[in-house]
Amino acid sequence: MIGEINMTPADVAENLMPKSIGEDFETCLKNLIQSLENAKKKAEEKAKEKVEDEEAQLKAEEDKQELT
Repeated sequence: MIGEINMTPADVAENLMPKSIGEDFETCLKNLIQSLENAKKKAEEKAKEKVEDEEAQLKAEEDKQELT
């Protein structure tokens, strides 16, 4: 999953470090997985928005050409 997501080593390390004394390695790994899933979801949403914007621009250009 790390290979699919654009996450810096510092971000990975931040998620692996315990935030409190009571956090164990399992909690830290769960935090990392959650962060990776969130980053993947954001990247997918951003890609979808980009495609929709490009399609809208293409349609606008086609409509403009039809009018001329």
